Amino acid sequence: MDQPNPATADRVQLERIRVFFGHAGGNMLNVMVGAVLIAIVLRMGGADPSVLATWFVLLALVCAGVPLFERHVARVGITASNGRRLRNIRIGFGAVMATFYGVAGFLLPDAGTQVHDTFLFIIVSAMVMVATLGYTVMPLYYVVLDAVSLVPLTGRFAWQFAVSGDNYYLLLTVVAIVWQVVVLLKARRVSLTAIGAIELNQRLRDEIEEHDRTKEMIRHMALHDVLTGLANRRYFEEMLARALSNALREDGYFGLLVIDLDGFKPINDRHGHVAGDALLKTLGQRLSGVTRAGDFCARIGGDEFAIIVGGVAGEADMLQLAAKVGAALSRPIVLDGGLALEIGASVGHAICPDDGDTADHLIGVADQRMYRAKQSGKGRQ
Repeated sequence: MDQPNPATADRVQLERIRVFFGHAGGNMLNVMVGAVLIAIVLRMGGADPSVLATWFVLLALVCAGVPLFERHVARVGITASNGRRLRNIRIGFGAVMATFYGVAGFLLPDAGTQVHDTFLFIIVSAMVMVATLGYTVMPLYYVVLDAVSLVPLTGRFAWQFAVSGDNYYLLLTVVAIVWQVVVLLKARRVSLTAIGAIELNQRLRDEIEEHDRTKEMIRHMALHDVLTGLANRRYFEEMLARALSNALREDGYFGLLVIDLDGFKPINDRHGHVAGDALLKTLGQRLSGVTRAGDFCARIGGDEFAIIVGGVAGEADMLQLAAKVGAALSRPIVLDGGLALEIGASVGHAICPDDGDTADHLIGVADQRMYRAKQSGKGRQ
């Protein structure tokens, strides 16, 4: 399987941490049940009651701190910036609790506790097994738990064999070592499968997101003018139809401005298409700057633009906006290289439903007014 790229690897790591915390919640009951069983075994094996009580109270205090920390994690959330730190703190809590398990055997007397040592091994190994199965996405966690719980207990068995020569402790030592090797090897295989599933899921998410971005880019290209970035004629027609439908359904008003540049062709012929394109791009930016957030601006032809204006109260609003558009487009433009150009614009308007209730009627009325303005010289700069 191919290695994920760094960005994907970071997201996989973050998802593993989130899954780890999702499994960690509510685990304190198991820890305390194990602690009670260990306390019973220790007491039956002759452990000092005061020392045993201290051991149990300290372990209980650590266990009580875990839910508080997990509530803090739920409140702040797990992010790329804090995920590793929160994980390490939670592993630290688990390591401290497991250490109490690991030192439990040393609370027993040095002799006559073979049965009790055996029960301790069964309880501790069972708890490590539960952790191994529950936290396969975080091998570091169950390896740490094994290192601070079963390794010390195995060391006690070996030490007891060394000082007493009791072959029973030799058997316990061998069994403990073999058990840990087998369980950790099996756990590693399960962990690789679990982590691989998270990686595959993240790659699928990345591919879906990339597909969505590509789809959105294609849609944007299909609905927008490449040169100016404004909506194209197709998008304009869709939005005009939508505005008409909403206005007629809700008895609302909206306006339409059509804009035709004055003197663009001579500029294009004299200075070339590069200058003409730069001019159109600048004028498109100016149009975007004078329209409101709810208005819709489009380039519908070579040097023709249109604006769908929402929230129109009357013709005075349209005339005011038309004058604002004409003033913005008539300001001199200095292109790269110092070429200064001046151009004007003729603007026509229509209001729905006063001037028509279909797209053709509205565009026709706005075009007529625009041509009258052009013929009379209005809008020229």
